[in-house]
Amino acid sequence: MITASCRKMEGEGGTGSISGIIMEHFYNDDYSLFIYTKPAVDEEVFILYGEEEVLGDRLFTGPTGAFRFGFLYPGRYTVYYQSQDSTALLDEDVEMLTVVTLDRGEEADLGELVKLTTLDFDDGAAMIRGVVKVIDYVDSSRWPNLVVDYIDYAYEQEVYLTYGNHTFYDERIRTQYDGSFKFSRLIPGDYLIFLYSEDVTRVKDKLVLKYEVTITEMDQVVDLGEITIEER
Repeated sequence: MITASCRKMEGEGGTGSISGIIMEHFYNDDYSLFIYTKPAVDEEVFILYGEEEVLGDRLFTGPTGAFRFGFLYPGRYTVYYQSQDSTALLDEDVEMLTVVTLDRGEEADLGELVKLTTLDFDDGAAMIRGVVKVIDYVDSSRWPNLVVDYIDYAYEQEVYLTYGNHTFYDERIRTQYDGSFKFSRLIPGDYLIFLYSEDVTRVKDKLVLKYEVTITEMDQVVDLGEITIEER
């Protein structure tokens, strides 16, 4: 008969183990789009022994996201790691806890565990590009009989990008000397590209030229081609 005084407590020295694999799932900033998954490499995993609040051990996942706590006595263990939380109001990590009760010599496999990570719109490798040209009309000409003064590349023309359902633009850039522009390092999702052109009819001050783009691949390149604005 084993008395309480000689019973082995939770911790190292036994023949049991707890193992698992952590996969990192990447989403956009509001979790409305799952982007991709990969093994969580070098992820810290922690274990608590029994009712102890002091850390029992810590290790790092390998290239496949796998981890293993070995040589454990029978008893109760808590394994945890850090993850983002899709339900959290604040952008803070939470502890993902798994409680395991080991029998003598048991090898407990927790299977695949999920770590959530959100990406900003510019955490990818995709690109949206284009070229802006400007038609300039003779000042003295009037609509609808406008006379073209020249057509050239638009230099330092402001171009805006908005990701998803964001209420304000996420990035503003200016065209180069050859009228070219590019938004780089984009993640998958829906984008709105827009810029302003003068209203040569003089009904409005400016017109908004809008282009909706959907990126589906991490390294996709979308070419909007040639965009024409007008001035007079």
